[in-house]
Amino acid sequence: MSLAHTMPSEEVASKPSTDAADSIVPIAVVSTEAARRLRRNRSGPGSSDRYVVGLVTPIVDEDIIEDDDTHSLLAQNHEQYSLPGDIGGDVIQSCQLDSAYDDDDYAGIGWGKAMFLIVNAGLGAGLLNFPEAFHEAGGIVLGNVIHVIFTACALGSLLIIGRCASERNCKTYQELILQMCNPCWSVVTSLFISLYCFITCITFIIIIGDQFDRVFASYVGMDFCHRWYLHRKFTMTISSLPLIFPSCFKRIDGLRFMSYVGVLSIFYLMAIIVEEFYLGSYPKGPVIIYDSHWSEVVNVLPTICFGYQCHVSSVPIYSCLKKKDGPTFAKACVSAIFVCLTIYTISANYGYLTFGSLVSGDVLLSYDARKVQVLVAIILLGIKSWTTYPILLFCVREAVSDLYIQIRSLSPVEASLDEPIRRRIIAIVLWLASILMASFTPNIDIVVKLLGSLAAFFIFVFPGMSLLQLVLCESEMNSSTKSWREVGWCAVGVMYVMLGMFTFGLAFVLGIENMLDPDESTPLCE
Repeated sequence: MSLAHTMPSEEVASKPSTDAADSIVPIAVVSTEAARRLRRNRSGPGSSDRYVVGLVTPIVDEDIIEDDDTHSLLAQNHEQYSLPGDIGGDVIQSCQLDSAYDDDDYAGIGWGKAMFLIVNAGLGAGLLNFPEAFHEAGGIVLGNVIHVIFTACALGSLLIIGRCASERNCKTYQELILQMCNPCWSVVTSLFISLYCFITCITFIIIIGDQFDRVFASYVGMDFCHRWYLHRKFTMTISSLPLIFPSCFKRIDGLRFMSYVGVLSIFYLMAIIVEEFYLGSYPKGPVIIYDSHWSEVVNVLPTICFGYQCHVSSVPIYSCLKKKDGPTFAKACVSAIFVCLTIYTISANYGYLTFGSLVSGDVLLSYDARKVQVLVAIILLGIKSWTTYPILLFCVREAVSDLYIQIRSLSPVEASLDEPIRRRIIAIVLWLASILMASFTPNIDIVVKLLGSLAAFFIFVFPGMSLLQLVLCESEMNSSTKSWREVGWCAVGVMYVMLGMFTFGLAFVLGIENMLDPDESTPLCE
């Protein structure tokens, strides 16, 4: 027996709830109405007022049932749609998910903890590529200018995402695109998120393997890989079991403690790059201060996009906030981007000044791993990768789950009943696949530019489309002539879309060229 009849949200909203004989109100819609009424009372304006059935049939707790109107409405529908025997209570209880969507009974996190999650998601493998990117961009001056401009744009798109998520009460990036655009774009977003985050997870596994190789090469010898227990395929897999695998099933706010460790690790890495500039003695090539060739300036764009990869995870982080509103999320975003800008700028400039044109695509490979402080930095970089991997896996896990629900055309009740086992199966398959593919990928340079092309959609294109849709909706509600303010916001949205498409095309072409003519790199152990 089905839990309740389904009907369009407009039809439910248009019929009086007191006329039980002429109207059929689904239990799922009634409970959603009650839950959102309480949420609006707690958090103020900004929550969605539409009567829709989401992926979850919410449980109406005691605080909600204290509302007399809601209690009467639930009682009327319980009499009409009661389930036989003891099925009703068990089915409704089982519809509550143990995931990021269950936020009614969860207190939430403050903006400071959200900042650490955003920083941990943004800082990562891109840090290693920034010194070489500054060289490719035409020197220190142009590298810093382009970096600051695109960082400001990335911050603006984060604020746009926060504004839209607050208006529509979204919990994932693909749900935001569904609310702001249409179901087709939501499917495209889910596909892009799945591909982008999954490849990024592979990148983090490769980084972990690289750090193991550096340590073994320095202290065991250059033939370390001939011992099976020191080979990178074994070390990547065995190290992921206790450190990554258990975290693949957590909700995103449960990873905040790992984020503290990850952020502190990056600060230490930045300090080592600065320290080695002053105290180290390394071979150094020519340092370019300024080169105005535009064909070289744009080379830095994919690396910057890849470096600021926190936009996909920003919406789930927003949904975990204790106070879900735009200003609170803006404080977390501004603080996080400022931290990322500071670390990237210092690391890129000092790393490039240390080696000049001889800088490696992975700047940490250029340092002497026999030094204790460098060895600690290598180990901490591996730990940083372990702490960031679960955040990206959470995003791809939710995107794959949404695609599965849409392909199978599952009802909200069916989707919620199967959610726990589906979440575990998807996480296990993704973890195994990332380990397998990382074992046969030689280095991260092959995929960084291609990842930057996909990141351009999340940082520029989709936020620009969402801003345009938000302005148009507000203009229709006001039913008045467009003001200069609305015209200005529309221009900003168009600029973001155009900038994103340009960056995507550029990064994609550079990525294909890099794959067809890769840089020759000598492995530590053949």
